[in-house]
Amino acid sequence: MVRLSKFSSAIGSTVYVKLEQFNPGGSHKVRIALGMIHDAERRGVLTRGSGQTILEPSGGNTGIGLAIAGALYGYRVLLVIPDNYSKEKQAILRLYGADIVLSDARRGNNSHGEKALEILLEHPDYVMLNQQRNPANPRTHQETTAREILADLRGEPIDCFVGGIGTGGHITGLGQELRKAFPQLQVMGVEPEGCDLLHNKSVRHDIQGLSVGIIPDVLDVSVLDGMVQVGREACVAMVRRIMRTEGVSLGISSAANLAAIEMLAAGGRVRRGGTFLTLVYDGVEQYLGYFGSQANA
Repeated sequence: MVRLSKFSSAIGSTVYVKLEQFNPGGSHKVRIALGMIHDAERRGVLTRGSGQTILEPSGGNTGIGLAIAGALYGYRVLLVIPDNYSKEKQAILRLYGADIVLSDARRGNNSHGEKALEILLEHPDYVMLNQQRNPANPRTHQETTAREILADLRGEPIDCFVGGIGTGGHITGLGQELRKAFPQLQVMGVEPEGCDLLHNKSVRHDIQGLSVGIIPDVLDVSVLDGMVQVGREACVAMVRRIMRTEGVSLGISSAANLAAIEMLAAGGRVRRGGTFLTLVYDGVEQYLGYFGSQANA
């Protein structure tokens, strides 16, 4: 966990980020992949070395975690991904040994979830861990991520935790656990412009990892104090800004968190000079397609 010193000075608040790209697989999602598999093994749903097929609709990072675990534990991993998702992530998944089925993104932001359910109906022996409904998802963040953060803070209070909402797992697990230590903590969710997650309103957007406009079952809505909307252009600009001023590699959804923090600091929704916490979920390497030929601009 590091303090973004120049960004903090620019917005007049302290901003801490937990750099989750240093996990195996390059993101925070390996935590829940392992957590869900270990939970399924304890319940007897999965047996190591059995060659069982784990099926999951995933845009990439959870899939990478599942592919790593599958390679180590002897499972076949079949992932359903929208056909407009990062080609870099698809290549990485195949290198880890995962099989991939592409869904038609024109059918909506949850096309991969719908396609996965169709496959499960055809193959009822497959095991879908279902990160959006699996309580092992937020529980993993309570038991690992939150404890690491609290150990690093050493009692220093946090005023606001900001997190994107995909499955809702990390914002639920961290929000619940951190609020035990800091009762006055504000928890703010991040969503793409035009979406209204809390009212199940979605628009087509191009910020991978953020809301598809459906409230996930594992999301504890009561933990949220509000939502912040961010646009794709602001995220792309924030990636460049942070990489060039702080030397921290970050992906698009991670940049969305920082764009939201800047808006919150400017808008007075968090006390002036307060302390923010967020996660950098992964690095920029899998998102270079967002920058195209302008990567050096």
